[in-house]
Amino acid sequence: MKKSTLFLLALLLWGAFACTTPAEEYPPIEEVPEVKASFTSFQLLKANNGEALRADLAFPIGEGRVEGYSPMIRTLESLVVTFTTDGVEVYVGDTKQVSGQTANDFTAPVTYRIISSSGHASECVVDLSGSILPVVIINTPGKAIIPPKTEEWLEGTELRIELPDGTVDYEAEINIRGRGNSTWGFPKKPYALKLNEKASILGMPKHKRWVLLANWLDRTSMRNHIAFHIARQTGLEWTPRGEFVEVILNGKHKGCYYLCEQIKVDENRVNVAELTDSDPSGGYLMELDVYFDEAYKFYSPHCGMPYMFKDPDEVTDAQVDYMYNYVSALEEVLCDQGRLEAGEYADYLDVDSFIDWWIVHELTGNSEPYHPKSSYMHKDRGGLLKAGPVWDFDWETFVPYKSGGFVVSGAIYYGYLFKDDAFVARVKERWALLKPALEGVGEFISSEADRIAPAIEENIRLWPIDVTVNQDEQLSFADAVRRMRTSYENKLRWLGKQIEGM
Repeated sequence: MKKSTLFLLALLLWGAFACTTPAEEYPPIEEVPEVKASFTSFQLLKANNGEALRADLAFPIGEGRVEGYSPMIRTLESLVVTFTTDGVEVYVGDTKQVSGQTANDFTAPVTYRIISSSGHASECVVDLSGSILPVVIINTPGKAIIPPKTEEWLEGTELRIELPDGTVDYEAEINIRGRGNSTWGFPKKPYALKLNEKASILGMPKHKRWVLLANWLDRTSMRNHIAFHIARQTGLEWTPRGEFVEVILNGKHKGCYYLCEQIKVDENRVNVAELTDSDPSGGYLMELDVYFDEAYKFYSPHCGMPYMFKDPDEVTDAQVDYMYNYVSALEEVLCDQGRLEAGEYADYLDVDSFIDWWIVHELTGNSEPYHPKSSYMHKDRGGLLKAGPVWDFDWETFVPYKSGGFVVSGAIYYGYLFKDDAFVARVKERWALLKPALEGVGEFISSEADRIAPAIEENIRLWPIDVTVNQDEQLSFADAVRRMRTSYENKLRWLGKQIEGM
């Protein structure tokens, strides 16, 4: 057989064998995999942004998203980002991004496109926001530690208050120290501010004395604010005004605080006449508090109430005796059923103010008067003893388990007053008058929560609560607010039924 024929036969046999060989014995052709890329760091540096920033910022990187809220951002209109990435190129639209150089407008979310080594494009949405609230910037001399209220004021402290649009509301040197009793022991510290001259702050009337409430116990940070709003729906003469602010202390963001008026005697606050030696009948600002830590004080003779002189700071023996005797005469009436039913207590105390003060504490579920703590009364020259102003609502208030029961009906003097039918009748009249305004508080709670939500959510991140007081400490801000509103509205309905049925 010829060689060519043999070759052709061999070729045919090989082809037949190849056609019967399983395809899986031959490896498939490998495709190049797509590699995804992302940011590995994302920062705003003051060196690259000037006055747009108050300090350097670094933001956490999520799955395809970077979110950040900080009062350190003054403006979002043109910010230069410093970033690192495991990709090869970064774009916003058609513009290639250069770390530390390219500026973007962050007034709306910005979508970055990150190109990987394989040419695959991944998107990352960056949503930044600056302060929605006024920013209080405090710099102590040499970054000195702020002393507690038991020590002298720290002088020479710089205070600057900037509005969200960047304009300066107030700027001067002030004095500062800690404030509060139990609250000073919490991680987030409250502060007292003393200006060198009276000034208006954030639209509130002029005064030297202001406080920064930390509200550390309060998941919502709103309990004092809402309680003050409730009090303003009543006929109480004066209730502290306040505004939510961000605080930056010695260059560090300390979270959301409540900057409000301190309780003091003044024509714009507790408006009573200045006390004189010749007429000891007023004016006085008194606090009933078991801490009993003021210089001038007494226990009332019949009910053992701890009365302290809050303003003026110093009083004479004659003035102490006057208030002691006045309170003693009031308590004698209250303890005598005949004189109580005859309504003689109305010669000593202002009935409507005591009713309105009681309504505020019942609606909020504030049990402080039972100790009593933080319970204020005032008396003008020649006038009656009046309840108020209200204060201190961060402890066990707006909670579900107080929505179906009386809270302070036996506190201070109320156990006596509610024994008088005329007093009860007046409570019904006041409730009918005030109820329409009080029904709008629930909506106010929700609207205020919407307004301050970004600041409070950042505050929650900065200041976790490791105690249980209001039993909402582990809830989200939104859930805590819903619980707060529900508790209030349930208590409003319950209290209304109880009063109408008295």
